[in-house]
Amino acid sequence: MRKISVCLIGLGWIVVGTAAWGQDPAQTSTPDSPMSDVSKSLNEGRTPAAATVERIMEQAVRNIGVRYNLNEAQAKETADLMRRDVYRFLKENENEVWPVIRDLLQSQLRTPNDLDAMMRVGKAARPLLEKAAKAIFRGNDEWRLILTPDQQQMHEFDMEEMQRTFKEIDERFHQWEEGQGLADGRIFPVLNLKGRQPTRPERPEGDKLPSGNGALTYTPEHIFETIVKEFIRKYDLKQGQITAAKSILEEFKIKAVDFHNTNRAALAKVGAEQENALRQRDMAAIKKAAGDHKKLLKPVYLLADQMQDRLKGLLETGQIDRHEGEQNKPASQRPAESKSSAKEREETSKSSLESSQSDEG
Repeated sequence: MRKISVCLIGLGWIVVGTAAWGQDPAQTSTPDSPMSDVSKSLNEGRTPAAATVERIMEQAVRNIGVRYNLNEAQAKETADLMRRDVYRFLKENENEVWPVIRDLLQSQLRTPNDLDAMMRVGKAARPLLEKAAKAIFRGNDEWRLILTPDQQQMHEFDMEEMQRTFKEIDERFHQWEEGQGLADGRIFPVLNLKGRQPTRPERPEGDKLPSGNGALTYTPEHIFETIVKEFIRKYDLKQGQITAAKSILEEFKIKAVDFHNTNRAALAKVGAEQENALRQRDMAAIKKAAGDHKKLLKPVYLLADQMQDRLKGLLETGQIDRHEGEQNKPASQRPAESKSSAKEREETSKSSLESSQSDEG
């Protein structure tokens, strides 16, 4: 999850998560770090102790808590979900996980000098990475439901980065499998996220999981506030434009309040369904409730389209050119993830409206 700062499932989850965000575990480990304990245990032919795995997960939860500004209840639920998924993954894939982790640490997360070792590790790592990816995204479908709208916006960003990183890592392992070394020697791509990340979310009030009009059935007016906040940041609006944007926001918030009041009962019902499904860890029910919520909010999406059209009318040519120019730079010259078109960018920002990454609905 961090890519997200949330650990990848199992030790492999943790290693990839740390390195993918530009932190090389081989370089950042200290003599008494959990990853050093893992390396020592594997070199001695032993499975790392459960206490070591617990220490790694505890650090991962702390990192997540800082990035997402979790309250105590969210942090506890995050730790519980992570512990459940990590141990499940390790139990199901124990014979595959530890040999791959040992080989990766022995090569200091870089291309092995020995050709046979390179091809062996690449072949073994790819299917394990695929399993980890599926487990991670499945867990994140569940985890995001305890987040507020602001936290979910950060989560949308992190999941997109995670998907791209998994793809790049798989391509690099494929090169190993084919006996091809990497020009930079690294397994994990270094990402430059400066200037692209959403602002850090506000900490949820109280010490309970968000509910009601929080993460599960958050209000349309809050959705619009999130869109305008991101629009101001993305295009670096001037003060006069910000004032005009906030005026447009207030206009559409009135429409959003009308929608919310009209559909209050339906929103409360689907929120209760989501909370109950989350409590029972029923992923089928979670996806169904998320799909129902998405359908219910369809009129809000249409209002959001109208509001974004109005917001774009505030832009100066230079602001549009700068934004589109940044997206069209070669990958080596820009921090963005791909040469996305303006339309694709719109779709990405629109995705922050959705309450789930579910494909249903």
